[in-house]
Formats: sequence, C-alpha cells, structure tokens
Amino acid sequence: MDTEIGFLLMLGYLLPVGFFLLAWGGMEPERARRAAIQGLVALALAAVGYFATGFAFHLGGAAVFSDRPGLGGLDSIWSPLDRTRGLGWGIIGLKGFFLGQGAGTPEALALFAAYLPMAATVVLMPVMALFGRARGGWMALLGLLTGALLFPLAACWVWGGGWLASMGQTLARGHGTVDYAGSGVAYLLGGMIAWGALTALGREPLQEGPAEMPPAHFPLLANLGALLMAVGWLGWSLNVPFHADGARLDAGRIAVNGLLALAGATLISLFYCWLALGHGDPLMVARGAAGGLVAISAGAPFLPQWAALVIGVGAGLLVPLSVYWVDRVLRLADASASVATAALPGLWGLLSVALFADGHWGQGWNGVGAEVYRTVIGQGVSGFLVAPGFIGDGPGQLIAQVVAVVALGLLGFAGGWLIISVNRWRR
Repeated sequence: MDTEIGFLLMLGYLLPVGFFLLAWGGMEPERARRAAIQGLVALALAAVGYFATGFAFHLGGAAVFSDRPGLGGLDSIWSPLDRTRGLGWGIIGLKGFFLGQGAGTPEALALFAAYLPMAATVVLMPVMALFGRARGGWMALLGLLTGALLFPLAACWVWGGGWLASMGQTLARGHGTVDYAGSGVAYLLGGMIAWGALTALGREPLQEGPAEMPPAHFPLLANLGALLMAVGWLGWSLNVPFHADGARLDAGRIAVNGLLALAGATLISLFYCWLALGHGDPLMVARGAAGGLVAISAGAPFLPQWAALVIGVGAGLLVPLSVYWVDRVLRLADASASVATAALPGLWGLLSVALFADGHWGQGWNGVGAEVYRTVIGQGVSGFLVAPGFIGDGPGQLIAQVVAVVALGLLGFAGGWLIISVNRWRR
C-alpha cells in the first residue's frame, strides 16, 4: 500500500473517534462515565460484522463493475433480474464472506480497512443514541447487525455497483445516485437506524415549559470531536474511495468544499445561538459544524465553492432546529443527537447534489458520461445550476437522489425499529 494512501486511510479512523467524542460531550456525567467504552465496543462490533458478512454483502460483486487488479474473485452480486451477474439491478454481494472466496488478496484487504471507519461511524450512531435506554444485549445486537447487514446493503446499493448507483445507466436518471463520502450511505442511514430504534423504545413524556438548549456537559470534548471529524473527513475523502474509480475528480476542490461547508455550518450555528440565547453554545456549535461535514459529504467533488458554503449554512441551521424537533415534537430521548446531527443533514446533502452540481467534475461517475454527457464533451455530474457551457440535468439527478433518500431512509428506520421491537417482544 502506498505510504500516502496508508496515511490518509489511518486519518479516516478519526471519523468515528470524532463522532464518539461529539456524542459523549452532550451526555450527563454519570451516563458519560458508563458510556466511555462504547467507542471501542462500536468499532469491535463493526469490525466483526463487516468481517463476517458485511464486506461480502457490500463488495462481493466488485469485479462486476471494476477491473481493479486483485478483485477478480469478487464477481457475484445478486439481482432479481439477472441472477448470474446482477448487472444494473444488484441488491447484495455474494462473495467474500469471512474475507474468503477471493477476498484475501492485498487489494481486497485494503478495501476492508478503507471502508471499516464508515461502518464503525454508522454503528456508533444507534449505539450512542440508545445507551442508557436499551439493554446492553439489544444495543450489541443492533450494532452487530448494522455492521453485518444494514450498512453493507446500503453500501452495495450506492458504492458497490448496486441498483441505486446504476440508475444512470438503467433508467437514464443523471449519473445514478451520487454520494461521494457518505451523506446517505453512512449518515442518513445511521441516523435513521437510531431514529427507528428510539421510536421502538417509545416516546418520552410531554415536557412542560419553554424549550431550552441541551446542556453541554463536556463542551471541550464535543468541540474536539468536531475537529477530529474534520480531520478524519479530509483523510477519508482525499483517499479517493474505491467507488469513485473511473471518475475524474479534483482533490483540491474536495478539500476546499469540505472546509467551507464546515465554516458555514459553524458560523450559522453560532449566530443561531446568539439569537436564541444571547451567547454561543459550545455543544450546539460543535454539532452544527459536524452537520456541515455530513451535508457536504455527498457532493464535495461536484459543487462550486459558493454552493459548499450554502450547504454548510443550511446544515448549520438545520441541526439546532432538528434537535428541538426530535426532543419536543418526536419526544425521542436522543442525548447523542444522532438523528439531528446525521440523518437530516445527510438528507440535505444528498438532495443538494441535484441542486448545485455544476458539471465540471465527475465524468465517468457510476460509469456514466466518461467522455460525453448530454451531448457536451467533458460534462460531469450536473444539477439544476450548472456552469456556463454545460447542460443542466437537475430533474434526472434529483430523481436519483430522492429515490436514494427514500430507500436508505426506509432501510435504516425499518432496520432499527425491527431489531429493537423484536427484542422487546421477546422479553
């Protein structure tokens, strides 16, 4: 493995570390003390689940859509329409269980290590959201199945040559689902798993009195978590993940857009706190900053810089409003704010691609338009607001993004709700 790539891969593991500290910073001291090991537990559950079945379900058909060396044994993806190769409508990979069946090559093992931080981040969201409310065995099962089944299914559909990625070819809907760094596959999915699981546990009693900002029990840890998420996000995104093979991208644009979204979200969250409280709230600002990273993840390579700032501002405003909505309207006891920080900004991030992608980059994304797209030579992923010289493809790309929002949201919510509900019924 190249030294630079290995360094970026290592930085990617700061993503789950940062999210853990961000979630931990909002917990009451006693609850936080008992939750101190949950970061390691979530990583362990993700590693075991992704090792046993997750990698196979996610990338068992990698050779079907990629000619990268060392992946030739991963050549089976199940499809209801084409059961031999799954071209175009792939649902789930079928090779590489327990890292066997062709998954033992250096290239395949490197992919396992590269995607594990995203699996761990997804597992962390429901585990932290449920800590203190659900039994330990329930959380362990939910985390294990998230790493073994729920995340791999979503990743297969979008990042493993599955049906959402292929909508650009099978249904001529833009470039298919575009999600570069996980707005949908990781954050929307993880937040919806947490939402479904919390719903299965039941709503909290109606609170009397005016709404208040959640207390910041460990503000320094929360802000450290947001900063580590930023470093981890840059490391993982600049590593140019496997699902981006064949597409033309600009690393500089990815980094700048990520930082601008982070800045926009931070400043608007701070402004919101000034309006609501008269002073900055460290926990809410940290959560808003994380929301900006979540939202920009889908379209970082494809958006102009002004749009990245707008997306960050939108996410930074969405997070505090969502915290109120989850707490007071849905009445869910989400002390980690996983739903508000991940699910709703992730949804916004997916949709923003169809709004703002300017056509400059992403040629060949999901196998679409490597040379010519919509009769324009060199046009990449395109939304409604394209740069001069390109032809907008907002309606087609929007359909692909909306279908992904619905599919990933339903998978996460139904999975989280079902796993917890079954355990409650068995009591």
